[in-house]
Amino acid sequence: MKAKRILLPSSLFIAFCLTACSVKIVNTTPDIAPASPTGNYTLSAHAQVNKKNVVPSSLEAFVVIDGEQRAMTATTTAPNLFQYDFQATAQEELTRFYYVLKFVTQKENGTTASAQVISDLYQVQLPSQITLKVNKTRAAVGTRVSINGQGFTDQDIVFIDHTPAETVFTSPKQLQFVVPQLKPNFGYSIEVRSTTRAQIAGYLRIDPASPLSVLPKQLSLKPGQSQALAFALDYPAPYGGLYVNVTTDIPDSIIMPEVLIPEGARTVSATIKGDKVGQGHLFINADALPELVIPLTVR
Repeated sequence: MKAKRILLPSSLFIAFCLTACSVKIVNTTPDIAPASPTGNYTLSAHAQVNKKNVVPSSLEAFVVIDGEQRAMTATTTAPNLFQYDFQATAQEELTRFYYVLKFVTQKENGTTASAQVISDLYQVQLPSQITLKVNKTRAAVGTRVSINGQGFTDQDIVFIDHTPAETVFTSPKQLQFVVPQLKPNFGYSIEVRSTTRAQIAGYLRIDPASPLSVLPKQLSLKPGQSQALAFALDYPAPYGGLYVNVTTDIPDSIIMPEVLIPEGARTVSATIKGDKVGQGHLFINADALPELVIPLTVR
């Protein structure tokens, strides 16, 4: 579909006819825009100039949205590339627009004339606003946190401010990440990044690491195979010992004894045994200490 043409004064019309074939503005905006958490989107266009008498510094690009002409900005990344950032409404799913390129030509005798070309009509499909939500407002270093949303892939990486975190793709509706070793007792922004999105999911206050640790930090077993787990405390276990509650989201896949760190001791080991094939996690809780989560696979 062609854009509606603007009536020009005769002098501009003549200049337009002489240069239309050698000067044009080409759309470089993707047909489908990547998801934007803020609703801000960028339209871009490239001015192609194949006529020597066009004054390069005179190039001005505009985009017309809903009948309103808006000035575009020349980028510093590529010559004759122009961009315009606009805010889409929450209900907006499709935006139609066209470009106007204005310039000046100079004749051999030194006289100049103004001209402009108008592009075809384009449209960009805007994605639905995606809501991401972190399932906790605070978590300790080394613990696992979930982000619920939609459109997740195994290419997504979670960043805590500017620090990439170990990221686990659970499903298109959930990601998990391990809280990295950052300064505790501070709040940090949680951002999901991929090739198609860079979106804030929320904020998280990081608590100090749990004084309880478990090795190994992930398990891969075969049915019938046993594996020792080592539990360690930063301080001696209290009077009566420290009971460690180990649960799992795949109860048919493992056989796990109860765990008790004896009074005054700092370590204890226990044996876990693979049963039916499955993939999930061990959830380790002790007293009021932060929960530890260990990925587990039986195959």
